[in-house]
Amino acid sequence: MHNHWRRFLPNKQQRLNEYGDARLHSLRFVAEAARLVDILKQSTPPHGKTALVAYYRTLLLAQTPQAVIAQWQMDAHKHGYHDREKRLYELIDFNDSYVALLLNAGHLADQAFIEQLKADMDALCRRLHTPSFSAEQFDAITRGLAREVAVYHAAQQLGFGVHMTSRTEDAFGIDMVITHPETRHELNIDCKTPAAFRRRLEELVRHDHISEADLLQADEDNFITINQHRGSEVVPVNLMCIRPDTVGEIHNFMFDEPHKIEELLNKMFASGNRVPSSVPRKKSGRINKKVVA
Repeated sequence: MHNHWRRFLPNKQQRLNEYGDARLHSLRFVAEAARLVDILKQSTPPHGKTALVAYYRTLLLAQTPQAVIAQWQMDAHKHGYHDREKRLYELIDFNDSYVALLLNAGHLADQAFIEQLKADMDALCRRLHTPSFSAEQFDAITRGLAREVAVYHAAQQLGFGVHMTSRTEDAFGIDMVITHPETRHELNIDCKTPAAFRRRLEELVRHDHISEADLLQADEDNFITINQHRGSEVVPVNLMCIRPDTVGEIHNFMFDEPHKIEELLNKMFASGNRVPSSVPRKKSGRINKKVVA
């Protein structure tokens, strides 16, 4: 399939359009967008930041109509419906592509970049006769992903090893794996807003996985290590609370004060992935990587 495209794309600028807007302009139906998503996913991501940004931008835009439909259905049926798992997968897949785009875009991912992305999403949805993300929905998605992208950038800047996971594959709810440069110890990170962190802690208390004392300690530490299960496989996951009072503000997907994240990461590494005593320990599993140049 690649070779077929390349016959019509002889020069450098046109090769970039292999993953650029030219592919999107021919789409007229949601099913065609879904087929383009499948084709792009089955292809090998290109080399180089510019080509990767173009690739993930096209992939994200092609995923948008189905993700929008999924988001509206999820919002309309808070308590579930028969296709919920499929819709959730589509949203997670969309988020993975969005994160990959933001990571590869780096400093290009400013306010103007995001506004243009939203405008292009809206234009494609209009052409395919689907709803668009509301400003509130898109803002919530973008702000949610901004936290994990900012943690990734900060960890990288501070000299830690870091790679994103593919949430559609690992099923442990892990956003990224951060490796200590000296000890090579790893942290499986799940970034949480303060509200989501608190909800998760209260849920763990309700199910007798942690005690009230564990909750209070985690609230003070801004993290807790728990074991995530899938069949017989168990991995330690570090829920990391991204609290502006503790780690500072985020602008353009970067922390204003990365050293504050370093303090929190060092504290997490020092804990040695210790889980509260009420949570059983088991052998760790392996985590899949996402392509980031």
